[in-house]
Amino acid sequence: MKPELVKPGNFELVEVVYDNGEFSIAYGRFYGGEMCIAVRWNGEDDADAGYPKTFGNPMWMIVHNDLKIPFLKSIFGNEFSKNDKILKIFTSEI
Repeated sequence: MKPELVKPGNFELVEVVYDNGEFSIAYGRFYGGEMCIAVRWNGEDDADAGYPKTFGNPMWMIVHNDLKIPFLKSIFGNEFSKNDKILKIFTSEI
């Protein structure tokens, strides 16, 4: 499933910052709180909800905020990363 289509009620997707087709990392807001990153396995196609999922509905797994900057630094420059979006996050977070 395309990560842009995964919109559970508890996570407001702002931007997918990494997507290699199989695995994605997103930036957004969990339960209206702080901005955070979340990860997921996308699944095989739009019929496969990927992982994680709850009762068959696709979800995002929230990464602890202590790891947000290290995660983003580690994917910066990767061919599947949206580096311009990551730089924008860095400038707003630091």
